[in-house]
Amino acid sequence: MNINATLINYLHLCHRKLWLHAHAIRMEHTSDIVAEGKLIGETTYPQRADKNQELELSATFEGIELSAKIDFFDAIKGIVYETKKSAAKELAHVAQVQFYLYLLRKNNVTAHYGQIEYPKLRQTERVELNEEDEKKIESSILKASKIIALESCPPTLPKSKCSKCSYFDFCWSGEE
Repeated sequence: MNINATLINYLHLCHRKLWLHAHAIRMEHTSDIVAEGKLIGETTYPQRADKNQELELSATFEGIELSAKIDFFDAIKGIVYETKKSAAKELAHVAQVQFYLYLLRKNNVTAHYGQIEYPKLRQTERVELNEEDEKKIESSILKASKIIALESCPPTLPKSKCSKCSYFDFCWSGEE
C-alpha cells in the first residue's frame, strides 16, 4: 500500500473519493474542474519553474509506503509552493502541504514551511509543521490506510457536498 499526498488530501474531503482513487478508479481525466486547476497551476506563476525544482520523495511509516511529488520546491529557501484553484481555503490543502513537509523531514531535507497560493482569492497561506502536526499527519496516514483496506467503498457524502467533484457522475448516476 502506498499513501501519497493526493490521498491525504482526499482523506479530508471524502473517504469514498480516497478509496476509489486508491483502488485505481480515477475520474480526474473527465473533469473540467480538474483541467481548470491544472491550467491555473501551470500558468499562474510561469517564472516558478525556472527558480524551483520538482521533487519526488518517498519514505515509510509503520510499514506503510509514503510518496509525494512536489511541483515547486525552493531548496535554497526551504519553501514548498502549492497552487490551488479553489475559491475557498480547505483543511485538505493544509494537510497535503504538511504531508510534503513531513516527507521532506523524513528524507533529511531542510524545509522551513509551505505556502499555499490561491490565485482566485489573491491570497496565500503559510503552512508549518510542528510536532503536533506531525502526529496528526501520522494519524492521517494510518486512517487513510484503514479506509483503503476496506473491502467495499465507503458511502457517499450528502449530494450537496459533491457537485464539483470529479467523481460526481460516478457516485450519483441514476439518482434523482
